[in-house]
Amino acid sequence: MAGSWPRGIPLPAGGRVIDLTLPIHAGMPVYPGDPEITIEPVGDGTYAVHRVSLGTHAGTHIDAPAHLDPGGAGVDAIPLAACLGPARVVDCTGLRQITREALRERAPGLAAGDRLLLRTDWDLLFGKPGYYTEFPGLTLDAARWLAELPIALLGVETPSLSAEEDHGVHQELLAKGIVVVEGLANLACIPAETCWFAALPLPLAGLDGSPARAVAWLDE
Repeated sequence: MAGSWPRGIPLPAGGRVIDLTLPIHAGMPVYPGDPEITIEPVGDGTYAVHRVSLGTHAGTHIDAPAHLDPGGAGVDAIPLAACLGPARVVDCTGLRQITREALRERAPGLAAGDRLLLRTDWDLLFGKPGYYTEFPGLTLDAARWLAELPIALLGVETPSLSAEEDHGVHQELLAKGIVVVEGLANLACIPAETCWFAALPLPLAGLDGSPARAVAWLDE
C-alpha cells in the first residue's frame, strides 16, 4: 500500500517488475564453508509453519560492515534509502577482472551516490561446478575508485565481489558504508541501462548480512 511506503521515497506505479533474486530451497548450493539450507515443517497439522535454517549470506544477500569488522555496523543499521532507487546496469559480460578502467569506459559519468549493478550473466551458472570458485571479480583498484566517489550501492551477479582471500575489495567498500548486494540474477532481462532497483535486508539486529529480495522496475 502506498500509505505504508517510507516518506520521501516515491512508489513506482505501473511498469514491469523483474525479479533479480535467486530462489531459496532446501539443499541448494551455498558458498564453501557456509551452513547448509534446511527447511522442515513444524506445525501441529492444523496449520502450516516451517523452520528455516540458512546462513546470513545465502543466495541473493546483502553484506553489512560487520561481515569483516567485528565492531562494524550490523545489517539492521544499513540506511534503507540507499537500498532502493535509480540504478545503472553496466554490462561486464566476458570480463574476468572488472577493473577501474573497464568501469570508467562502461559507466561514464558515474558519480557519488549512484547505485551500480554489474551484469556478468554469472547467475546462469548457479548450481553448476565453478559457480562459487571461478567467478569474475572486482579488482582492488576498482573498489578503491568506487569507494573514493563514493557510490551508494554495488550489486553483482557473482556470489562475492572478489575471490581474493584477503577481503580487500570488501573492506574498501564496506568501510565507506557502500551497500553490497551479492548473488543477483536476471540482470540480462533489463533492456535499458537504468532501472528502479530495490534490495532490502531483514532487520537482523547486529548481524553481518541478510538474505534479500531484489527487484528491478521498468517504466514501460
